[in-house]
Amino acid sequence: MREAALANKIPFAVRDLEWVIKSPFLLKDTPAPDLASDPETAALLARVQDDPEPLLSHLVATRRLNLGRYFEQLVIFWLDNLPSVRMIGSNIPIYREKRSLGEIDLAFLYADQAWHWELSVKFYLNIGFPTEEADFVGPMQKDTLKRKLDRLYGHQLLLPTHTETAAVLGLYGIGDVTSHPWVKGCLFYPVGNAHPEPPARISENGLSGRWHSRESLEDTPLPEFDHFLILEKKRWITPYFYPCETTAGKTPDLLAEIDTAFERRPMPYLVHLMRDEGPETLTSLGQIFITPGGWPD
Repeated sequence: MREAALANKIPFAVRDLEWVIKSPFLLKDTPAPDLASDPETAALLARVQDDPEPLLSHLVATRRLNLGRYFEQLVIFWLDNLPSVRMIGSNIPIYREKRSLGEIDLAFLYADQAWHWELSVKFYLNIGFPTEEADFVGPMQKDTLKRKLDRLYGHQLLLPTHTETAAVLGLYGIGDVTSHPWVKGCLFYPVGNAHPEPPARISENGLSGRWHSRESLEDTPLPEFDHFLILEKKRWITPYFYPCETTAGKTPDLLAEIDTAFERRPMPYLVHLMRDEGPETLTSLGQIFITPGGWPD
């Protein structure tokens, strides 16, 4: 019975689309319109579960599908398949005298209004004060939460105020446009920090997790998991897994596998912990980052 169900498992992309639509926003600045609650969205998700081929074909047509681009394409597929939404365009370039000012991530019409969303999915680890945006870094430390949000609010969301943008949107018959950030993701705090207060621009309802150094895992109790998966980056948003997609094992098995990963490339890895409780999909116990010795120095 269970083997037959696994043979018909829901593809990653369908699970990821649901996460993109239903997961909480990372920022306090909640975007409008609320299309996730529109009955058209529920109908679309049901159709895609029954027949994922249109979604899979859409993604196959997109080159260089890294996590950020993958996230964008899932949002584009969603809006493009809502009858009440008319897409204007995505990644619309804006130039001033042949110099790029940036791109409009997404523009569309809904309820007789023009909307502009700036899309992003981000995962940051806190390495200092939990209320300081600058103390949240990406796994490779090339990006910080503060740098991202300063650019988002200081540049990307202001693009429609430029005359060059107005001229481009005018070609689509668009006048006034309302801009919003559409940001999802998760912030990870060092293990041991109990319910930290988030930075001022971050929602208290946003996703959060913990990061552990490799050394701390020898002494820190983890949830009672019996399956785990060291996630490739594009799988960071996948909300649930089937047993055949994961590694069966407990903490010693996880430590052995993470040590092998560190030997290949010493960087933080995101790990999904799960428990087999009988249904066809595993029960998620959450995600943790595991960092190599000496990180972040």
